[in-house]
Amino acid sequence: MLIRPAYHHKRKYLKAPIAELGDAESFTIFDDVFVPRERVFLDGKGDPRQTPFAGFLALLFAHYHRHSYTGCKPAISEVLASAAALVSEYSDIEREDHVRDKISHLIGTAELVFAAGQMSAYRGERSGSGTYIPDEVLTNAGRRLAGEEIYNEYKVVADLAGGLCSTMPFEEEFFSEDTGALANKYLMRNPKVSSENQHRCFRGIENMIISEYAGVMQSAGLHGGGSPQMETITMMNRYDVEKLKGIAKYLFGIEKELPKYDRPTVTPRKMLEKYRKLMSEK
Repeated sequence: MLIRPAYHHKRKYLKAPIAELGDAESFTIFDDVFVPRERVFLDGKGDPRQTPFAGFLALLFAHYHRHSYTGCKPAISEVLASAAALVSEYSDIEREDHVRDKISHLIGTAELVFAAGQMSAYRGERSGSGTYIPDEVLTNAGRRLAGEEIYNEYKVVADLAGGLCSTMPFEEEFFSEDTGALANKYLMRNPKVSSENQHRCFRGIENMIISEYAGVMQSAGLHGGGSPQMETITMMNRYDVEKLKGIAKYLFGIEKELPKYDRPTVTPRKMLEKYRKLMSEK
């Protein structure tokens, strides 16, 4: 496992939980690995009919990961929304209409992604093993929205914070006998908030949106569990688009009868049942 850590600039004076966070990503190599025979589920040998199910089993793992993402990603969005709201107050702009609109966008994204995850669990299927499989279309729809919005969310925080978090001197300047008084004086935005708290706010946003750690989090927000393109592929593979067309055919007068529409999806359970039937025939 080749590890790539991400760090924050170490603080000396203004200790804070966000400054203690870090990340480590792994480049994992399987070069010479022994796999016990009982752990081999599909080998493709002797029965080529198994081949179509190999991709399905790989995607099933990703599916659970994407569903968990509809729970963790809304929390990240709420943290970003919290920072956006606080820096707007400390910059004395929180009552501006455009500020409220941007913060509501962060909140709305968090709620929609979480709602997709909750509903996908509600519509989940019980597999033969007893585990539940969340609805694939809703799971992937929620995860795709999260991935598509991640850079927009960071953009909102950067927009409302302004350029100060990028140009702000290191914290030592604010505690220096030579520069401290001036640095604290001209950092001030809102006279109702102390200079130290404003410093803490912008220093925290520095950690959140422009640090090495922030760069990893943004990329992970796009690709974790699968990039939006992978969610699109899964949704289009699982959704019966041909059956969906029946609605338009009826409305446009091409077909005389409105077809029965019961959310045409190819569910994981149906795929598993198909596989079990294949194995029993074998």
